[in-house]
Amino acid sequence: MGDAESLIARIQEGDTSAFEELVVIYKDKVYSLALTLAGNRADAEDLTQEIFLRIYTSLPDFARGKGSFDAWVHRIGVNLWIDSWRRRKKLQTFSIDGASTSEEEGTGWELPSAEEDVQEKIDKKEFWQAVWKAMGELPENYRLALKLRAIDELSYKEIAATLGESEAAVKSRLNRCRQLLKEKLRRDGFLP
Repeated sequence: MGDAESLIARIQEGDTSAFEELVVIYKDKVYSLALTLAGNRADAEDLTQEIFLRIYTSLPDFARGKGSFDAWVHRIGVNLWIDSWRRRKKLQTFSIDGASTSEEEGTGWELPSAEEDVQEKIDKKEFWQAVWKAMGELPENYRLALKLRAIDELSYKEIAATLGESEAAVKSRLNRCRQLLKEKLRRDGFLP
C-alpha cells in the first residue's frame, strides 16, 4: 500500500500526525484480526489498542524490504495474543470459545441482492451463521490461518511470516482447515 509506505517513512522521521492517519487506514483490519484472535468484542478492543501501541513503539525498527507491513502488523497481533493467552492459561481463566455467530459480527460476508426472495435471504443468513459457527469450532491456529487467507487475503508466504512457520505448514493447515469446515457444514446439513 503506497499510502502506508509514505506514512511509515513520515512516522519514522518523527511525524506523530502520520501515525493517526495510519490508525485510520488500519483500524478495521487490526480490529478484525483482534476479533478473530480474541473471539469476543471486549478482548478484541483491548487487543486492538495493544497492537497499535506496539506498532507505534516498534515502528522505528520496522525495515522496509524485509517483508510487508501488513504481515508485520499481523505478526505483532498474533504475538500479543499468544502472550496474553499464555498469561491467562497460567491463571487458569482462559476460555476457548469460537468466533462470534451474532448477526452484527458474523454475517457480513455477503449481502443478498434486492431481487432475491425472502427464503433465499433466510437460507443465506442461516448458511453464513453455520459457517461462522463451524469456524468457531476449529482449533484457534486453524481459525487464524483461515482468517489471514480468506478474509485478509494474505499470500501463503505472508501467512508463514506472520505465524513463524513454513509455507508448506501453512498450506497443509489451510487444507486441513477446509476439510474440517466441509465436514462440519455437511454434519449440519449445509453441504451434500
